[in-house]
Amino acid sequence: MTKEDVLELLPNGTMGYFSTVNADGFPETRFWQFQFEEDGKFYFATNNTKDVFKEVVKNPKVGFTTAEATGKHIIRIVGKATIITKPSEKEEAYSKMDKVVLSLYKTWSNPLLEIFYISDCEIKFTKGFALPEVIKD
Repeated sequence: MTKEDVLELLPNGTMGYFSTVNADGFPETRFWQFQFEEDGKFYFATNNTKDVFKEVVKNPKVGFTTAEATGKHIIRIVGKATIITKPSEKEEAYSKMDKVVLSLYKTWSNPLLEIFYISDCEIKFTKGFALPEVIKD
C-alpha cells in the first residue's frame, strides 16, 4: 500500500475523528472533516474559539482516523499540526476547502477561521482485523 493508494480511499471531505491532547493531558477526540491533501500535508479547518484550536496550539501532536462504513479498512494519520499564518497560503488553502467550510466562514479572512495541516506524517492502513501497515510520508 502506498500513500497514493491511501489517498484514493480518502477523498476530500471525508469524515472521521480528529484527536488532540486536552489541557489535562488526556486524549480528546471529536468528529471532524478532512479537507484535502497536497504535497504530503493533510489539511483541516477550525474555529479559533474552540478548545480544539487551543489544544493544537499547545501540543501540535495530533491524529485523524477514518474508517470505511463496514470496517473493511481504517486509515490513521498521525503527525504534527502546523497552523497557517501567512495570508496568501491561507487564501489558497481556503479555496480548496469543502463547501461546508466555505459556507460556514464565507471568506478566507474570517477572523474566526484557522486552517492547519498535519505533516511529518505516519499513515497507518488497516484492512479488516489485520495488523496495520505503516506508510511513512
